[in-house]
Amino acid sequence: MMMRRSLTILLLAMLPLLLFAQKFSYTHQGVEFKCKVNNGTVCVTGFDVKARQVTVPAIVSYNGVDYPVKSVSTFLNGVNYLAVSLVLEEGIEDIDKFSFNEFRKLTSVSLPSTIRHIGKNAFRDNSGMTFEILSGVDESLVRKGKEVWGTGDIQERPVVAVVPKTPTSPKAVPQVEPADADVPKIPQKPSMSPKTKTPEVSREELADVDMDIPVVALNKNPNTCCVIIANENYEDVPNVDYAERDGKFFKEYCVKVLGVPEKQIRMFVNASYTDIKRALNWMESAANAIGEDARVIFYYAGHGMPGEKDKAAYLIPVDGFPKDITTCFKLSELYARFEKISSQNITVFLDACFSGVNRGSGQSLVAARGVAIKPVNDVVKGNVVVFTAASGDETALAYQKKRHGMFTYFLLRKLKETKGKVSYGDLYEAISADVKKNSLFENDKSQSPSMNVSVNMERKWKDLHF
Repeated sequence: MMMRRSLTILLLAMLPLLLFAQKFSYTHQGVEFKCKVNNGTVCVTGFDVKARQVTVPAIVSYNGVDYPVKSVSTFLNGVNYLAVSLVLEEGIEDIDKFSFNEFRKLTSVSLPSTIRHIGKNAFRDNSGMTFEILSGVDESLVRKGKEVWGTGDIQERPVVAVVPKTPTSPKAVPQVEPADADVPKIPQKPSMSPKTKTPEVSREELADVDMDIPVVALNKNPNTCCVIIANENYEDVPNVDYAERDGKFFKEYCVKVLGVPEKQIRMFVNASYTDIKRALNWMESAANAIGEDARVIFYYAGHGMPGEKDKAAYLIPVDGFPKDITTCFKLSELYARFEKISSQNITVFLDACFSGVNRGSGQSLVAARGVAIKPVNDVVKGNVVVFTAASGDETALAYQKKRHGMFTYFLLRKLKETKGKVSYGDLYEAISADVKKNSLFENDKSQSPSMNVSVNMERKWKDLHF
C-alpha cells in the first residue's frame, strides 16, 4: 500500500513536467525546428544546421494543438550552423544569451517588433552583418554583445549596419551577398521601377496596427481559405507604396485574429498575370476541397485602372502594360471566377482604385491620359461582398504616417480593436468614416470606400461576421 501511494505521488509530481515540458520537432518552410513547450508557450531550441535561409515561426503545432513561440535558445557549443539569413516572425519576444553565437556564416538578421529581450552575446562577430530590428531594442548594444531589454517604444535609430539597397518588409530577409566563397550567393532582386520607393521599415516607427496583434483563436475558421495579392514593384508603371507590407500584415491578421489556418492561405507578392491566374486556380481548388461550407477571403493591394475604350475596371499585374489593356486582368473576369465557386460567401478587399491614378503620387499611370476616368461598376453575382478602397474616379492613396494604404490601415485597425468580432456592416461604416476624414486631412483628397454586393447577399451582408 505504501509503495502504491508513493508511486501515485511520484506520478502526480511528474505530471506537470509531462504536460508542460514536451519536446518535439516542427517543420516550417522546409526547415525542421526542435521545440520545447512549457506552460502553453514554445521555445525553439535548435534547427537543421545545414539550412541556409531560416525563418523561425511564431506559431507551431504539436499533437493537433497550436502553440505560440515566445523564445529562442539555440546555442549549442561546437555546432557550426550554416545559416546565411535569419528571420524571426512577429510574436517572438525573447532571444536567449549566446543563441546565435555559433552562426559563423550569418550575414543578415531580421527581428520582429515584438522582441523584448536579447541576451548577452546573442550574435557572433557581427561587423559585416545587416540587422533589421523593428522593436525598441538598441541595435548598437546588440552589436556590442550587451544584454538588451526593449521598452516597446519604437524609435528612429542611426544606421550602423550595412543597409540593403532595396526596401524590406517587416518579415522579409534583406538581400545580401554572403562573404564566404563556399556559400551560394543570394541574388539581389532589382527594383522593378525606380520611380517610387517604399521607405525602409527598419529605420521608421511602426504603426500601431503592426504591433501587439491579438492572437484570438488560432484555426477557429477551418472552413475559410484566403488569397492575398500584394503588388508593389511594377515594371512599366510607378510602384505602389507599402503594398507588400499591407499584404503581409493582412495575412498576420487572417491567422491571428480571424483564425484562418495558415496552410489555407496563399500570398502572392508582386504577382504577374500568370500568378493571378494561379492564385484564382488555387482558390477554386481550395474552396472545392472544403465544400459547400467554404468561406473565401480575397485581398488585393496594387494598381487598378479603367480601360479607355470600354471603361471596365482592370487589375494591373506587375508585368502589365497599361497601354495594352490585354496584359491586365479584367475585374469582371475575377468576379466571374467567384461566381463559379460554391461557398457560403466570398469576401473581397480591394485596396486599389480604378481611375488610372497612382496610389503613391496621385499621378496618372499613363502619361497620355491626364484626366481620371470613372470606371463602369461591375455586377457581382453569387455570394460575394466586395469592399473597395475608393469610389468612382477617386484615388486610393497611401497613409504615409502609418506606412500602409489608407484603406488597409483602417481595416486592420478595426480588426485589432474588435479582435475580429465585428459585423460587415459595422466594419464598412468604420472604415468608410475613417478613410473619408483622414484622406482629406492627410492627403488633401477625397477618398470614399465603396461596397459592391451580389443580389444574394443584399439583405444579409451587413450581419455577416468572419
